[in-house]
Amino acid sequence: MGVHVGCVITYPDTFHILNDDKFVCRAMDNRMGGFMIAEVARMLHENKKKLPFGLYITNSVQEEIGLRGAQMIAERIQPNVAIVTDVTHDTTTPMIDKKKEGHIELGKGPVIAYAPAVQQKLRDLITDTAEKKKIPFQRAALSRATGTDTDAFAYSNSGVASALISLPLRYMHTTVEMVHKTDVEAVIKLIYESLLKMKNNDSYSYFE
Repeated sequence: MGVHVGCVITYPDTFHILNDDKFVCRAMDNRMGGFMIAEVARMLHENKKKLPFGLYITNSVQEEIGLRGAQMIAERIQPNVAIVTDVTHDTTTPMIDKKKEGHIELGKGPVIAYAPAVQQKLRDLITDTAEKKKIPFQRAALSRATGTDTDAFAYSNSGVASALISLPLRYMHTTVEMVHKTDVEAVIKLIYESLLKMKNNDSYSYFE
């Protein structure tokens, strides 16, 4: 039948919308991330926004097995600043211990990370933007690694100011991953508005 060791397989499924506001499909992690950053690019173009700095919008590979794509991107582009988006667990999902993982919930907005790899000044710009633009958001405290491409960017090229904006997701790494429509829209808006607040100058970070 032509099936051999090394063949790539996946479960058959279809994208569907549950109760008008939840998107359900396999591999939302991190296809939804790719969609959100593409939407940011579309908004910048359609609104004719001219940013005072160079902007690279990239998708990375092999994040799950060692952040390898992000490492290559960081070395190739050598950015000054990195805003990373990924998914994070909705901790109301069955079998997740909220005492260990904190309280993160679908429909309550993007999750802004507090972690060693996250630069405080960039994170503060993002949270200030969310508050001023009335974008609902949640916070997550990560005492060590974020487990995302943020870690690769932050510690590359002698250090890159990095921040992480995550999308809450239920049933991660299953064929029925679920995200909330309003969270998706809020992540897109938060990244877009944060980019508009950033400035280009010779300082370590490009913010007001």
